[in-house]
Amino acid sequence: MELVKKSLLFLGLIAVSSCGDKVEKSVVDCFGQSILIDVEHKASDSNASKIDFNITYAGKETVDNAVRWDFGDGTVQDFTGRDASHTYTKAGTYTAIAKVGLNNGYCSFDIKETVTIK
Repeated sequence: MELVKKSLLFLGLIAVSSCGDKVEKSVVDCFGQSILIDVEHKASDSNASKIDFNITYAGKETVDNAVRWDFGDGTVQDFTGRDASHTYTKAGTYTAIAKVGLNNGYCSFDIKETVTIK
């Protein structure tokens, strides 16, 4: 198993080093930016099944204005901006996924947030 890991790492390094500087820079930049972006959520004060989501970002790049949300219950919706709300109709645990881009899609991330509705 260790040999397989080392082989895959070696092949990955060869692939990155064989690309031009721009591609190599974008891989490093996007990976670094991915640790600076997150999704937080909280239940609405008036309805515990209504969840308000907020994307947080601590970097210097521009967060794309359009965000595609998959709320984990079969609902997929596009929102403008970093905030979204969704009302779940059944109790359960859901994985909400926000597809977030930076700099007009230069980097793109799927940010996951686990939500439990009682």
